[in-house]
Amino acid sequence: MVCAAVMVSAMTADAQLRMVSREKLQEVANPALSADSASLSFEQKHIIAEPMNEDDVPKTFVYRFTNIGKETVAIKRLVSTCSCASAVCSVKEVAPGASAEISVKYNPKGHPGKFERKIFVYTQEGNAPAAVLNLSVEVATGADLSQEWPVQMGGIRLRRSEITFDGEAKAVEQLRFINLSGKLLALQCEEYFLPDCLSFRTEPAVVEEGTEGVIILSFDPSLPGARESMNVILKGLGLPPTKSSITVRIK
Repeated sequence: MVCAAVMVSAMTADAQLRMVSREKLQEVANPALSADSASLSFEQKHIIAEPMNEDDVPKTFVYRFTNIGKETVAIKRLVSTCSCASAVCSVKEVAPGASAEISVKYNPKGHPGKFERKIFVYTQEGNAPAAVLNLSVEVATGADLSQEWPVQMGGIRLRRSEITFDGEAKAVEQLRFINLSGKLLALQCEEYFLPDCLSFRTEPAVVEEGTEGVIILSFDPSLPGARESMNVILKGLGLPPTKSSITVRIK
């Protein structure tokens, strides 16, 4: 029997390997379907996407189906083989004769290459899905943004992370950034640590994936809190303050 090795532990020097048969691996990739599979009639179960680029915005693919059975079918959960593909169903229960849609949103960022993703549709408890949907994708490597946007903070990149104000007059400075987080981003700062002399906002207030926004910092020397060096801490980036701060210097 031809077997494949699956590592079950790599934490110690004497970690063991467990052998899993090719048949078992095939069973995981293409499991036996539940009884509800006969009730779900899909227009198509395999979508081949147009070639994408890693820098493209996420795209949504729709799998339409009809309940051709005699009983209502409940869509209990949808499981994807990759975090890059998220799936939702338009309804929770599909009555006999009714139709519904499963939408799969694919984010190519960070996933260059040629892949086949699977979505398992579960209508009952247990390990047997009622359907297995396939999405074939080919993603080209994105552009190197390190030159144009050299400063990375979590899911955003900035042109710079330091600004300087003349301490004698009111002034406004702008910092451009690009949202690469894979989701809508409402960038904010830790207001508790923001000195009274500084104010923070972004334009637009909510920045779409793959688009640019502007951080706008205003300085008013008549208000307290000014120091030679101050930090504006961005929040919502999943980073500690030391790695998500804009430095403001006063001349």
